[in-house]
Amino acid sequence: MYVGLDETALPPDFPLHLQVVAREPMAEGNTVFVSISPRWDEGRAPAGRRAVTISTHTALAPWWALFGEDRPGYEARKAAYAERMLAAAEMAVPGLRDGASLVLPGTPVTFERFTRRAWGWVGGFPQTNLFRAWGPRLAPDLWMVGDSIFPGQSTAAVALGGLRVGRQLLAEFGIAAEPVSPEPDPVVQSATSGI
Repeated sequence: MYVGLDETALPPDFPLHLQVVAREPMAEGNTVFVSISPRWDEGRAPAGRRAVTISTHTALAPWWALFGEDRPGYEARKAAYAERMLAAAEMAVPGLRDGASLVLPGTPVTFERFTRRAWGWVGGFPQTNLFRAWGPRLAPDLWMVGDSIFPGQSTAAVALGGLRVGRQLLAEFGIAAEPVSPEPDPVVQSATSGI
């Protein structure tokens, strides 16, 4: 779900990433990940506004079955999920709905259309436990990186996952990893200090 939010709905120094567990079982709208664009990022939202992404894991097949066989049922399910996800997000961001001028829910059908990924599969394996996540090593000589493995979707998460796998491979072969950067770039440092 994509939300256009008035930044006055957020307190100063509000966290940019939140995991909300409304109830068990996790996924299917019972847990949501909320990501908020930083105040300085006018590339994602105009001045005075913030771009908010709210996501949950969901089974793909039921969405496609309804889309193909029962379009009103599909739309009703999408509306019900939007309501559950907004309610969960408002547990962490009170007043979210009141400050929203735009709310665009998406489904796996939507994501296949815009990402061209089969069945709309994005965002990785479902997280069903807060203390278990898929590791990047799938078999003795098989590693996976990208948005389908922890830490998941977003450019930063995919880059972090790649660094994680690279460091593990170097360690496995007894090669010392070089430091990333002895002195951070002040422009990058100021832009990412809220992350």
